[in-house]
Amino acid sequence: MTATWLLLYIACLVRLLTLYRLDLRQASSFVLMVPILLLPWMDRLCRQLPWLQSKGALRVAGLVALVSALALARILNLGYWETHHLGLAVLAALLGLGLSLVTHAFPRESTGLGLWIWIATWEYAGTWHPVLIPVGAGLSALLGGFGLWPEGRPLVPALHRVNPFWVPFLLGLVLPKPWFDYHLEGTWASVMAAFALTTGLAGLPRMRAYLDRIPNLWVLVPMALAFVVYPSAWYLAWAMVVGLLWGILWPRLPRPLSIARLSLGFLLGALVSFFLHSNLGIPYLRPLLWWGS
Repeated sequence: MTATWLLLYIACLVRLLTLYRLDLRQASSFVLMVPILLLPWMDRLCRQLPWLQSKGALRVAGLVALVSALALARILNLGYWETHHLGLAVLAALLGLGLSLVTHAFPRESTGLGLWIWIATWEYAGTWHPVLIPVGAGLSALLGGFGLWPEGRPLVPALHRVNPFWVPFLLGLVLPKPWFDYHLEGTWASVMAAFALTTGLAGLPRMRAYLDRIPNLWVLVPMALAFVVYPSAWYLAWAMVVGLLWGILWPRLPRPLSIARLSLGFLLGALVSFFLHSNLGIPYLRPLLWWGS
């Protein structure tokens, strides 16, 4: 469920807030960021308050997450996100807290192609409206809270290991480029679907048996190059390359996954990517960062 949390919640939150603009001077912004701010302490909270891991608490968390997601989708379907609106911030925070609690309670992550098909399906739903993706996050929390989320077998240890903060940071730096290019057009939804499906295909046993032998450097360098080599006309091919590279790196992250380090690294990368994108008026910066566009 960690991948669901990362791609259906955090990635979606970044897309929505860069679309509707977050005002950091408003109290609602602090409320909105509560699930992110609590990440470094969630494991400790779950250990010190064991009732948070009980079946009843997880079912309530899943229900709250889904109801909040549906309410948020209903409101945003009829209008825009006023980021200074406290009610919308509370709904988004409840969705994040519910999904975060369920994600931390899962003893094992689900594996296999099915997980990535699930993520790709909800990401592609963003073609119709971006608010459908939080519904997918809320439904994931509900399934997990009621014990209906499929648990996969533990991943076979990879031959190589990668840093659980800086590698997600690199993904956060690279992956949002189509988000900012196609915000209002919705093309980013098909990009995310292609990315997720290719990630899942890279994890298939026969593929992984070959891909696991590739040294880390041969994967990280092309991932970094994908940040500057971005042919916007070939966005699906670009997304598949990034998905293949992430599919190689995903099993190499240390297990059990550190949700806090993974999430904060990805979020920081996405924010840096947005900052660079929004300052392309700087001389010589655009040709360097947007080569191929």
